[in-house]
Amino acid sequence: MGPRLDRGEALAAAGVGCFVWVPATGRLVLDAVGRTVLGLSPTEYKGRTADLRSRIPPADRALLSRLAADLLAGRTSTYSTYFHVRLHDGGSRWTHATGSVVRGGVDGPAQLVGVVRDATLDLSPSARRDGGAGRGLPGQEDRDGEEDRDGEEDHERLGALGEGVLALARAMSVEDVAAVLGDERSARRLGAGAMSLAVLEQGRLRFVRTVLTAEATHPPRKSRLADSWPLNDVVRSSRPLFFTSVRDFLDRYPRLEPNREGFWATAAAFLPLVNEGQPVGAMGVFYERKAVFTPADHAVMTAWSKAVARALHRVLLLDQSREIAAGLQNAMLPRRLPATPGGRITVRYRPAREGVRVGGDWYDALALPDGGVGLAIGDVQGHDTEAAGLMGQLRVAMTAYAAEGHRCDRVLAKASAFLADLDADRFATCQYLRITLATGEVHAANAGHPPPLLRRADGTVGTLHLAGGPPLGLPGEWGLARYPHTTAHLAPGATLLLYSDGLIEKPGEDIDHGLGRLAAAFADGPSDLEELADHILATLATGPHAEDDAALLMLRRDGGAARA
Repeated sequence: MGPRLDRGEALAAAGVGCFVWVPATGRLVLDAVGRTVLGLSPTEYKGRTADLRSRIPPADRALLSRLAADLLAGRTSTYSTYFHVRLHDGGSRWTHATGSVVRGGVDGPAQLVGVVRDATLDLSPSARRDGGAGRGLPGQEDRDGEEDRDGEEDHERLGALGEGVLALARAMSVEDVAAVLGDERSARRLGAGAMSLAVLEQGRLRFVRTVLTAEATHPPRKSRLADSWPLNDVVRSSRPLFFTSVRDFLDRYPRLEPNREGFWATAAAFLPLVNEGQPVGAMGVFYERKAVFTPADHAVMTAWSKAVARALHRVLLLDQSREIAAGLQNAMLPRRLPATPGGRITVRYRPAREGVRVGGDWYDALALPDGGVGLAIGDVQGHDTEAAGLMGQLRVAMTAYAAEGHRCDRVLAKASAFLADLDADRFATCQYLRITLATGEVHAANAGHPPPLLRRADGTVGTLHLAGGPPLGLPGEWGLARYPHTTAHLAPGATLLLYSDGLIEKPGEDIDHGLGRLAAAFADGPSDLEELADHILATLATGPHAEDDAALLMLRRDGGAARA
């Protein structure tokens, strides 16, 4: 009788760890191998996804969150992806995860189950060539028959370049361009390990994406064009620089000697980014164990740098236009938040990234005469200057009605009549809540707006159900302006989230999917209120979910710390 194969033992022997992740609660179950693969020490792992914040870079966390959202929304049933894991020695390595979604019962939350492993050998060019048998030094590898393999790789890279160009065409901001360069697929198109990016702004170079470790001595975030850094030099000269010797590179840039420690690259190309004769920035492409840059390398990198330059030029113009639109929008939002003894408030607003549009999303928070706090969030129909103007007028009117001490339902009724009297043929959705932080008493009314979410002190998330009324601004003769009054309780340590539909709506998708994404991001986020707001925007208000403007307002009642 032959030896018996135990599946768990086989996976462990192969360095494959297993995990179960419940996005709705943030619960993460990892076996011992999985904890080792993800670089988690016993003191770091507490069984929550928040334990991985120090181990996985923000961009990779956002990627994993988007993949999880696609799984939970039913757009796919499985996923397979590579991401970085930070090591305790300051370095990082590639890691691969593959998983699928397991739907819960009627009341049970969905779970993501899968495996995770060290993927260093998958993505290391030297490992692909020598089978991972040894690292060696540049120029020592056996070149017999390698020319044929290089030719095949060059052909594959040229064919894959079109995919990268399409990804750049979808970029809507400088950060999007940097994300494309940071995607491991983009690096593989050039046969490289990583890429960096700097943008030329008002005669200075702004470093958007670097590939150095956190401990490295970086160039300043912005540097004068005359400074002697590799990317600065290629922008000034409009000529690329190529290095296949670490010694040659450090002889030219001795200030970068401290950054060499722990950095894997042994060759690099620094390329100017020029669009229609105008420099817009520069990029670096880094390689491991590359002994020579072939003509095919030069052809691929020239084509890629032109595509990056075109995308960068386009998004810089968009960013300037959006900055003007956002300035108009922000001028109509409250400039400061009231003091809230017994609680904390934070707000976020992000304009639409699809084109240059001014939206009607707004929020407000004010101290009330009875010592409570009033919270409002709303969305005026349309995306134009008229919508923004109406939003500003409506916000001021509601602030006045609330300051007079009216009940929540009366505030909305008066605001609806005010908007109808403006004869603008627009309506608005809105919520208004009065909260007494000393007792946790909540009074609320809703005018057709999505329901608030509540994160309890134990980290679980639920919906605060408010009786609904019609949108604001409907003609008075219709007799519909009645808004039911709802009461609730906010427990110590609980966090209330009000938001606009830009965080949950996506064309052609059921709104419940968007609510599920928001609830998962809310539950999975960190305990700090400001970091939690940033986490929600980073997860939901970027990429394909950023077609509309978005606003959020959060209030946490003191008395307990919400678990991460």
